[in-house]
Amino acid sequence: MSRVRVLVGTRKGAFILNSDSKREDWEVSGPFFGGWEVYHLKASPVNPDRIYASQSSGWFGQLIQRSDDGGKTWNPVGNKFAYEGETGTHLWYDGTPHP
Repeated sequence: MSRVRVLVGTRKGAFILNSDSKREDWEVSGPFFGGWEVYHLKASPVNPDRIYASQSSGWFGQLIQRSDDGGKTWNPVGNKFAYEGETGTHLWYDGTPHP
């Protein structure tokens, strides 16, 4: 018998709902990231236990989290946003310098 999983993102956190193919009884896990807005949850098609969560806060900004065990534990994904190259050297779309 197959299983059904629904990944739910809300303004109050994330939830994972599991059921069998009849969808009569549901097991609810969460909330994960309580108090954070979670705009998107996505399971990997290669590894169903790998789940990505995009969470946001007006104070802390956006953060991407990853779980490799179906949501039991979460780790931040490389959220380093840095300007690459020498600062102050902006280019036009065609590659010419833009002071």
